[in-house]
Amino acid sequence: MTNKAIEDLNQIKSIMERSTKFLSLSGWSGIWVGLCGLLAASVLYYWQTSSTYSYENLTLEDPYQTAYTAEMLLVLAIATFVIAVVGGFYFTIRKTRKQGKSFLNQVTKRLLVRFSIPLIIAGILCLILYKYHLLQLALPTTLLFYGLALFSVQEDTVKEVKTIAALEIVLGLLAFYFLDYTLLLWAIGFGLVHLLYGIILWNKYDK
Repeated sequence: MTNKAIEDLNQIKSIMERSTKFLSLSGWSGIWVGLCGLLAASVLYYWQTSSTYSYENLTLEDPYQTAYTAEMLLVLAIATFVIAVVGGFYFTIRKTRKQGKSFLNQVTKRLLVRFSIPLIIAGILCLILYKYHLLQLALPTTLLFYGLALFSVQEDTVKEVKTIAALEIVLGLLAFYFLDYTLLLWAIGFGLVHLLYGIILWNKYDK
């Protein structure tokens, strides 16, 4: 096969990949999410070390007299999620527009649906954990299901997402087993992993 034929095949493959995958994921999105994760973990660590009881002792019905309440923890979780998602979307949409593409298309709609389902399930499970005084399992649950959400879309976006998904799943399982190190593992998963891979994605795709 001639070099010209090989180049043509590679070009066809590239066109087909662009039409079936979302390849505009911004490295800045990963960096932003990582920073949000580290900040949230730092706030929770400060609250935990300033309290008689740690977060796993809190329930919405019986928050104890500590430096923070279960409602504060819930607000922190929601705020972290919203700020991380909004920032992630902002950087990715900005990159998509710079490439002259439309963000909302059949590929991204499919990706968002697949990605959202495990996260919704995780959110419901975390509310159940709140109700039954099992908050110690909330952070491992979010790690595990976030990894599953990433794994469900790894065929629809850049190949690095598959590795991130595997790391999040492993860290989530470890967090279930090593409950005393849950917050540390959560900070590594949502903070350091995103930060590192955000820098890698930026260096590879955004520069």
